[in-house]
Amino acid sequence: QYDANSNLRLLTDSRKGQKSYAYDPLDRLTEVLGNANNVEHLAHDPAGNLLAQSYNGQGRSYGKIKGNRLLMQGDCHFDYDAYGNLIRERRGAGQRLVRHYRYDSQHRLIGITLPDGSDVAYRYDAFGRRIAKDMDGKTTQFLWQGDRLIAENIYQKGVKGWPLYRSYVYEPGTFKPMALLKGHGTANEVYYYQLDHLGTPQELTDEAGKIVWSAYYRAYGNIVKFDINEISNPLRFQGQYYDEESGLHYNRHRYYNPNTGRYLTPDPIKLAGGLNSYQYVPNPTGWVDPLGLMSVEGECPGGRSAEIEALSEANAKRQVQRYEQIYDMHTIGKHSPEISDTVLKQRAIDGTNPITGITPSKNIGNPSSQFKDWKTQMHAINEATTRIVRGLPRETGIDKKGNPVVRLQLKNSGRGYKPNKTDPKNPKTNEQMSGVEIKFDPNNPDRPFTAFPVD
Repeated sequence: QYDANSNLRLLTDSRKGQKSYAYDPLDRLTEVLGNANNVEHLAHDPAGNLLAQSYNGQGRSYGKIKGNRLLMQGDCHFDYDAYGNLIRERRGAGQRLVRHYRYDSQHRLIGITLPDGSDVAYRYDAFGRRIAKDMDGKTTQFLWQGDRLIAENIYQKGVKGWPLYRSYVYEPGTFKPMALLKGHGTANEVYYYQLDHLGTPQELTDEAGKIVWSAYYRAYGNIVKFDINEISNPLRFQGQYYDEESGLHYNRHRYYNPNTGRYLTPDPIKLAGGLNSYQYVPNPTGWVDPLGLMSVEGECPGGRSAEIEALSEANAKRQVQRYEQIYDMHTIGKHSPEISDTVLKQRAIDGTNPITGITPSKNIGNPSSQFKDWKTQMHAINEATTRIVRGLPRETGIDKKGNPVVRLQLKNSGRGYKPNKTDPKNPKTNEQMSGVEIKFDPNNPDRPFTAFPVD
């Protein structure tokens, strides 16, 4: 049941009973009353920071916040670097239990040193997706399809019976999991997710309908208890993966701490993600953040998918702009998806430069093309600039001017025009180009200077 402001008021589960929810005048969650009189209280400041969350009277300690950064909560103290990334947690007697966080130049978490001295390391691909984590001889490798995690391979050095495999299937166009496949090939076991209204896993059932995993959550994602825990399930809120070693949830672009209801680092899309750069969502009963970029309402699949797609595209645009600046390229001004059709066509008619607007004296048209979207443009540059580390030859060929070239087959990479000698004012069109070409500086073969779709 929902109130007049569309906030969830009552949730009934045939196994777990009822939960009722209360909100403040700003529609922020303040109380959750569950079965067996389990009560959770929450408090927020005017900026939307979660100040406190208690469960059955335990843990109601108000946090100290400055500039939206959580500095202290209970006996835990938090330290940040100059960029606002959480770098250290200190707690316990004399603050002797210390956890250290390490980041790369793109502010991605690459390692954690735990209070017992153990260390965990994380690795990412060219798209910023986490592809591996290593700890104490145990390595987990992750496989992605776009922004969704679809499989993992867990290998324990020296342990018989490993590696272990898990695969995930989602509802089309969403981050809601449908099934977990344990094992691979014909030997796999299939389990089915039972979700709540937000797409959070509540149970897993086997092929016979038996429940093999079931959890009770607090409002911001902490698991209070497992009433059935026969298999492991790391999926939590939409887009989140639970890391057992740290208690954090990997959330695609950032890491989320369910104990504080906050991210460890500021939002990479800045104010586009909201005024509070550490906030998870304004209300955990009606919102989700599958990418770790911006919260979206959890009840409208079509709108959510469109908004998530827009966020993903905006992130790709920033990456292409970064490449343009680092490598001094001209791929945006001449080949980006935002170039107008008029400018694109005019270049094929008389050679007018899309950046300067200058028409050459010979008035001869040039082939002109643009990427279909920023994600395709980013993917092309990533593929071309990472060939060496992937064990591939640096280039696939040399052009007529002596420039090293990488030619990729990429279906529907973009669209463009070609000069038409018989009718120069009406250049030939191609709405579905099938390849991409990236050219490199012959004097600096690590520097691409352009990338564009080709037939």
